[in-house]
Amino acid sequence: MDLSRINLNLLCVLQQLLALRSVSAAARALNLTQPAISRSLAQLREQFDDPLLVRVGNQMQLTPRAEELQRQLPPVLQQLEAFFTPGHFNAEQFSGRFNIAITDYIAEHILPELVGRLSAEVSGLRLHFRLWEPGMLADLREGRLDMAACVLDEVPDDIYGQEAGRDTYVCLMRRDHPLCSQTLDLQAYIEAGHISISGGGDKNRAVDDALSRLGLHRSIRVSVPFIQASLAFTAQSDLLLTLPAHMAHSLAASFDLSIHPLPLAVEEVRYYLLWHRRQQHDPAHRFIREQFNDVLASSPFSRSP
Repeated sequence: MDLSRINLNLLCVLQQLLALRSVSAAARALNLTQPAISRSLAQLREQFDDPLLVRVGNQMQLTPRAEELQRQLPPVLQQLEAFFTPGHFNAEQFSGRFNIAITDYIAEHILPELVGRLSAEVSGLRLHFRLWEPGMLADLREGRLDMAACVLDEVPDDIYGQEAGRDTYVCLMRRDHPLCSQTLDLQAYIEAGHISISGGGDKNRAVDDALSRLGLHRSIRVSVPFIQASLAFTAQSDLLLTLPAHMAHSLAASFDLSIHPLPLAVEEVRYYLLWHRRQQHDPAHRFIREQFNDVLASSPFSRSP
């Protein structure tokens, strides 16, 4: 059968005709004119090669073919409705893997709550996390990543991004650092040695860009992939560490570090949850990212004081 010849609207008419066994009653039920229903009945008779409704005395009766259709039609209509209805995520039945890129800060301080939620609600979910790097936008486009929580200047047109927050930068140093007892000025800042965090996205470029616009640069003496290591190095040296404020205020006390305002204006850092547009309407993806967004919004590690 050539499916292109089938008018799905006729199935709704057929349902009413089979149930009411009256052209006029079907017209009233569907808020259509009686001639329109009569034309639809003619098309249905041609489509099924059967009269479907025949007059017996003063009543219309169903043919054997029509009785068969009356039994078959409800599940067909239900399947069609489900087919055209946006999918519903069934946590109990879901089985699949999500690949998510994150920063090490999110991994240590925010993911535990997310993993706890998801493991309790979606037992068939397998989560695979990778450390975010700026080049991973290609992985989102090509399906190697399902989602990313990261720092980004601008979200490309083909990537969906929900901003999770903004923050400013501050400088950290050990409490007995020679600069700790004085106001940190720009000259002292650039003359000091610095620690840079290389993993989990670009946490340093905004600061270096701001210095570059002033014709200045700082001396990066140590580069390390992880935030916790950078904090430990700062606590044991005269090196300075520049971090987003919410990270600094969450972690500085654990390493007995002092927090100081930066002596220059730097653009705000922006945090995003990213995914490719092809996954925008996927029920499972929507559920996971809504849970992720909820944790990002509610976690005390996501906010600056």
